[in-house]
Amino acid sequence: MQRHSAFLHSGVKLHGGRLLFAVPPYNALVDQTQTSLLWAVRDGQDTRAWADFYRIYAPLVRNYTRRLGLPDADADDATQEILLVAHDGLQHGSYDPQKGRFRAWLYGVARKRVLMTHRARHRPSRAQAVPFDTGVDLLSSLEDHHDEADREIWEQEWRFAMLDEALRRLQGTLGQKVYQSFILYAIQGSPVERVADELGISPSSVYVYKSRVLDAIREWVSRFEDDAHEHGPA
Repeated sequence: MQRHSAFLHSGVKLHGGRLLFAVPPYNALVDQTQTSLLWAVRDGQDTRAWADFYRIYAPLVRNYTRRLGLPDADADDATQEILLVAHDGLQHGSYDPQKGRFRAWLYGVARKRVLMTHRARHRPSRAQAVPFDTGVDLLSSLEDHHDEADREIWEQEWRFAMLDEALRRLQGTLGQKVYQSFILYAIQGSPVERVADELGISPSSVYVYKSRVLDAIREWVSRFEDDAHEHGPA
């Protein structure tokens, strides 16, 4: 959990949209779902929605590309390109919610971009270029073999992204000591006694606060990812 604290409250970069669409109302931050966010990103006038989108998904994408072996500079470039592809996919309809969830679609975009970068950096040898009887070359076969591991990395980073965003949005509703106690104990790994002394609370309260925050996080994530809202681009 300690690695998560390094990207809490990530910075935001903005890119303007181009097309305008009639969209459902954009809910308040705490009540926002992924579907309402994606609808709002599809509306080129809503720059706040793109800021929210970038803040949530940029760390996810960048951490994923780094864990798949891209150097920092390549990971930064790939992140920008992947998110712009996602933006265009929402606005021009290349992402179709009827064919699957946004989470899986974005994974496909990100993984394809990483593989393209690896191919460009390491040209396949003659052996790798030789096709099997099935017509699939060796390099493609090896890439397919690692899909399950790559997907697990993506799922891990998705959970980190949801945790980060849930904490950001819930901070104002949890109470200062509850939030600080959770960050110190659950995220940073400080001993219970040290957290209790620093915040002037009992050790038992540290455990109670952790449970309270985890319940709030689960509720927020469940609401944000609610499949019942997937009548739009979720």
